[in-house]
Amino acid sequence: MTKRDWSDKEKEDVTGAAGLAKIARGLSELFNTLADFDKLPRRGRHEKDGRVMEYSFGVRPLREAAGEEEEAAEEEAPRPEASHRRAAKRTSIEVLEPVTDMFDEPSELVFLFELPGVEREDIRCILDGDILLLEAKTGDRLYRKEMLVEEKLAPGAPQLNLRNGVLEARLSKQPR
Repeated sequence: MTKRDWSDKEKEDVTGAAGLAKIARGLSELFNTLADFDKLPRRGRHEKDGRVMEYSFGVRPLREAAGEEEEAAEEEAPRPEASHRRAAKRTSIEVLEPVTDMFDEPSELVFLFELPGVEREDIRCILDGDILLLEAKTGDRLYRKEMLVEEKLAPGAPQLNLRNGVLEARLSKQPR
């Protein structure tokens, strides 16, 4: 392939809105050519190696397609006031993930969570199967962390100890 020098007019066409229309037109032509070449349907679904690709393309100018979409959006009926969905309440609570360290000791796993300003009664730490969940609230901050624990642990609640804003959670391992 040889190097091509672009004229000023061609540079203007490619960089402006006309350039985008030219690119879209070229892509549309490419898709149409590929469809005709492979005798593919204009719409379809293709699955390969567990991946799914849905495609749809046609033979209409880009402006027409954009205009139809805008008209369809304008003609859309307004939604009824009583919707089945509930809107989330806005809050001023800031959700943070605490800085965490983990130590794998022979008989237990030890987690250290940095929770500045949190009182012991505002901490919830539970082990649900192989997931350790920590939630702690102080003022307008909520510390939340979920961790996957791959070790086989003994059933029971974690042993918690809060000292100087650092929570120590100890989880006993099952004897081998």
